[in-house]
This record gives sequence, C-alpha cells and structure tokens, in this order.
Amino acid sequence: MQELRELTDIATPKKLKSVANLGVTALPNPRMRKFYDLVSSGKVQTDEEAIAVLFPGQSNPPHYFRLKNALRDYLHRMLFLIDLNLPHYHLRQSAYFDCYRQWATMKLLIGKNARGSQIALATDLLRMTRKYEFTDLTVDIARNLRLYYGSIEGNVKKYEQYGALTHEYDEILQQENLAEELYTDLVLRFVNDKSAKEDVHQKALQCFRQIEPALAKHDTYRLHLSGRLIEVLVHTSVNDYRQTVDVCDRAIRFFEAKDYTANVPLHIFLQQEMVCFVQLRDYQRGKTVAERGMTLIEEGTFNWFKYQELLLMLSFHTQEYQAAYEIFKSAVQHRRFGALPESVRQVWNIQEAYLFYLWESGLVQSAPGDDIFSRFRISRFMNDTPLYSRDKRGMNIAILVFQIVWLIANKKYNETIDRMDAIGKYSTRYLSKDDTFRSNCFIKMLLAIPAANFHRVAVLRAAEKYTTALRTMPLDFAQQSHDVEIIPYEHLWNMVLNSLDFTIHKAK
Repeated sequence: MQELRELTDIATPKKLKSVANLGVTALPNPRMRKFYDLVSSGKVQTDEEAIAVLFPGQSNPPHYFRLKNALRDYLHRMLFLIDLNLPHYHLRQSAYFDCYRQWATMKLLIGKNARGSQIALATDLLRMTRKYEFTDLTVDIARNLRLYYGSIEGNVKKYEQYGALTHEYDEILQQENLAEELYTDLVLRFVNDKSAKEDVHQKALQCFRQIEPALAKHDTYRLHLSGRLIEVLVHTSVNDYRQTVDVCDRAIRFFEAKDYTANVPLHIFLQQEMVCFVQLRDYQRGKTVAERGMTLIEEGTFNWFKYQELLLMLSFHTQEYQAAYEIFKSAVQHRRFGALPESVRQVWNIQEAYLFYLWESGLVQSAPGDDIFSRFRISRFMNDTPLYSRDKRGMNIAILVFQIVWLIANKKYNETIDRMDAIGKYSTRYLSKDDTFRSNCFIKMLLAIPAANFHRVAVLRAAEKYTTALRTMPLDFAQQSHDVEIIPYEHLWNMVLNSLDFTIHKAK
C-alpha cells in the first residue's frame, strides 16, 4: 500500500485531470477511480482497510489484488504524461525529470531505427547531462553518438570526439559507483542497529583513502556526495563532532560553488551538522542549521521528517522540552507520517514515550484538547518487543531506561525490583564496551535505587561512584551512537531523583 500512497502523492487528482483534458483516459473504470480516491485522500492505509470498503465481507479476494496491480500500472504510465515539476523544485531537480524523459525518448527512437531524430535529440541532451552532472546518462549518450558517427556516418572527427568523451565519463562513472558502494557498505549496518561499531573508523578511513585521489581529480556531484559522506563517517565513528562540522562546512562550500543549486547534498551535510550540534548541545547553531536545511526540501518528505527528528533530539538535549513537544506534535500529525518506514516510526515512538514521561513529570504542557498523551498506550510500550529490542547496544538501551525511570516515577517499586535483576544481567552481557560506558554507568545508577530502598539520600550515596564515573565521560566525547540517549543521562538522573522521596520502600 505504501507504493500506491507514494504514486498518488505524485499523480495527484489535479494532475490526472490535466491529463484527461488532453484526451487521455483518466482511471478507466469506476472501481479503480474509487480505489484511487480512497488512497489519495488517506481514507485507507492498508490492504485490509481497502478490501473492507471495495469488497465488503470478502477475505483476500483475488479481484482486489488484480485491481491494485492495474491501478499501480496505470499510475506508472501516467508518470510519463503528467508534469512532474513543482514550483519549489530547483533547476537540477527539473533537469533530472527532463533529461530522463528525453533519454527514454532517445532510446525509443533508437529502437525504432529513427537515427536522424535521435542524433539531434542526443546532441542537445548531452549538453544538459554534462551541465547537471548526470554521469550515467552522459556515458550512455556519448557511447551512442560514438557508435553512430563511427558505424553509420563514418565521421572520424566526431567518432574520436565522442569516443574520448565516453572514456572520460566512463572513468568518472566507475569512481562514482565505487564511492557509492563503499559508502553504502559502511552505513548498511546502521539501518536497524544504532549501536556504535568498533571497526567503522578504520574501515571508513580505508575507504576514504581509496577514493581520495578521485575526489582530487574529479569534481562531479555524485562522486563528492558519497566521498564526503565517507569522510564524515571517518570522524563521526569516533564521535569527533567538531572535525565533522569542518568536513561538512567544506562540502557545503563545494556544492554551493556549483553552477546550479545542489539542494540534496546541501541539506544532507546540513543534517550531518545538526547531529553534531545535538551532541555538542549547541541549540542556537543547530536550530539555525535546521531552519536553513528545511528551506531546501519539500515538507513531508523522508528528509523533512529527519530534520524534525533531529530538532526534537536537540530540544531534548538542551532541555527545551516544550519545543520538543511542539515539534513532535507537528511531525506525527502530518499526513505523510504513516508512510515512513517502520524502523523510523519506532524511533518516534520511543521519543513519544520520553515526552509522555516529561508530561507526567510536569515538564511539558499539552495544548487544550490535545490527545497526544491521552492516546499513548504505556502498557503496550512497556510490554511490546519493538524492532530495536534486537539492537542490544543501541536504541534498546533507551527503551529499557525509559521502562525503569517510568516505573520509579509512578512508584511501582515492586515491579521495578522485578525488572532490575534482568537489566543488571543485560548490562553485564551487552554494556561492557567503551561505546556503552555511559549507558553502563547510568544503569548501575538505576540499580542503586532499589538497593537503597528508594530513599533519595541513600540513593545519592549508593550511586555516587557511578555518577562520578559518568561525569568523566561527557556526552560529546562518548564512543556511542548520537541518538542512544534520548534525554542526556545527567538530566534524566535529576528527574529520577526528584521522583524519589525520603521514605524507605522495601520489596513486599
């Protein structure tokens, strides 16, 4: 269903109407039209919901899946007819659609043996693909022109011209593909696992040294995007956030110097700077970077939500809790939130739990009539096993920490004690590495609470060794993923202490 939601976001009712005005059949039958309307309006989110409306009383009817495939195929065809350009698109985005459409036309003309027509189109198109650095298209077009002038027209000068161009851009394309492969190989291990990887720094350094000569020789968009992201990983893998900001600043200046607006790499490196400012707890610079980054992207896109996620985290880390609540509410109430990948939505779910904790603690005020917190199902969060429960040294730490601090805040002391034995074993098994030093300290601090019978003064004494150890490893020097601590442990510890009283509570 996500595929159809994405297609209806592109092939909007207004754009399909414009196609119909050209005499093209718009949604060939009433049931397909109804299905399209249900998806485009957001009235159905799953196959089950769509079946209930379109085929009531039936379970997995084959007619439904044929209808779904037909609608998908129809929308795919419409992509070649509707205007994909939007007013806020920059020149390179518009050029991307134009170049690929013209390239598809060129390939069709070659297939139909209309050589004269395709040569005129290819020559004009080549100028565009070189200007906007679409290297793969440039290689293919130059290769076709070389073939034509060598085997059809016999023009030696042009054959050699396009032959040299083919070799030049083929070399660049190989380096672009290599840089992209090296970068992807480095980041794939982070997709569903946020724990720090001990070997990433050395691997990133090796990859960067492998691609560095090409970066010095060629200045193409795709090569420098992947190459500089590898260089960023060299420094973020050891949490050198100040050096990462320097790399990002250099990358931003490189792409700002292009003859066109390079929105995608600009917002990517601004986003990387956001991560740094979260760790450095620099709210003002982080907010400035986020505001600039969000001017470069369309609201509701994946990267727009990423900026919101980082702004939310920055607000948590700088104790701007009310701002965090407003950011969270704006994001989760957006109509495209449900289309985010499950792994991303679960991160938001974890952040929602911490906001719920802040709300119950009186540190966040909800707006009148707002149901953000009233609909939060704490029992489900406490007992479900989400995707990140497999991430033993990453986001799962944030889940376990929340569960303990929430139980303590709600004076569920027996249940707290019941869970402490398991969390102690968890800490010993998974949190003995340098990249989990802070988490290990904090869990030891939590373990001191029931040992001191939940008495605030006694807890302070019992946990003093671990609070001192925590202070020796500030967040911006810790060898851990930037998003493991939703709320920095120092701040969270103060909240936990404030939820304790001066009465001894022993297990019953």
